[in-house]
Amino acid sequence: MKTLVVGYNHSWKDKRVMRTVETFSKLGHVYYQFSGGIDLSAAQRNSDVQNFSLCRDEMPGTSKVIKRIRFDHEILKMVEELDYDLAYFHSFPASQPVKIFREVKKRGKKLLYDLHEIMPEQFLPERLSFLNPLLWKVLKTQLSLVDGVIGVSEEALRMMFEKTGTEKPMLCLPNYATSGVSPENCVKNAEIAVVGGTHRKISIDSRLLNEIKRNFKLISIGTTCNIADEELPFMDYELMMERISKVKFTLLAFQSRRDPQYANDIYSLPNKFYDSLAAGTPVIIDKRFVSMKEIVEETQTGIILDLLEEPKDPSLILNALDSYGCFLDNLRANYDRFVWDNSKESAFVDFITAILDS
Repeated sequence: MKTLVVGYNHSWKDKRVMRTVETFSKLGHVYYQFSGGIDLSAAQRNSDVQNFSLCRDEMPGTSKVIKRIRFDHEILKMVEELDYDLAYFHSFPASQPVKIFREVKKRGKKLLYDLHEIMPEQFLPERLSFLNPLLWKVLKTQLSLVDGVIGVSEEALRMMFEKTGTEKPMLCLPNYATSGVSPENCVKNAEIAVVGGTHRKISIDSRLLNEIKRNFKLISIGTTCNIADEELPFMDYELMMERISKVKFTLLAFQSRRDPQYANDIYSLPNKFYDSLAAGTPVIIDKRFVSMKEIVEETQTGIILDLLEEPKDPSLILNALDSYGCFLDNLRANYDRFVWDNSKESAFVDFITAILDS
């Protein structure tokens, strides 16, 4: 079996994309397109992966539009010329969102679509959101062409299928942690961490924030955060996980758009969520996060609050320390739910196999 994995604008180190590349490389040859640089020493360890570095911003041209068109042209050439059985897309081809997919099907190849976000909601900036209905039509056409869909949460997948009126084989594949940290003998500092590589706004009531800062040091890891007492730089994964394991809680209070009920936020299951739980650190989440809230309620591994409104009792987080031992016990008991392992990879391979045999 030969697979073309299109990472599009995702970097070579993107955890979700690389996970699929590694899985497909166990099944045969992989052509892997990614954006930006590459760790050559790591890349050479797997001879079954042929790497293609294509970066939109490095395309010829003076405008972003021209660069984007030329970038998509290069992706189209790969789709037209390479010898593969299955194409696996990790993003939405910006200037040729339907043509590239049609070319895959024209060649009689199988096509899988990994939607990291609810694409019509995420693709355009907020000022252009009036064009979202058009993007939903594009997504409907794309879904009519693909053989299967992979998403990060059941709620996000259901929304996309219901809104487009389509049905396709689907698999929920959350952003599981790559590895964990044993909570045994781990000293927890009086700190709360904000983690992530994006610069999304942190939305939290000022009174609650003041209460947090009275009792905890607020740190950020790998992201700019104007409410943090200390900003720590981006870290390699293992070092980041070790640092997360030393804080009392991870705070998940991001807001990407003006609307606090923005679907890509409330139905998200971000890397930082699974990384924190796998590092043995309970989470503090806003109750508007539907998908994360369900997992926290099931596993009892964190605190769910209305972070946007003034709390009736601002000392709720401090009071939760009385139950902290229970949080740690539940994190240990549910560890397998948070980390990528052989059973999850096997379920992914079974899904792929079923698509290929259909």
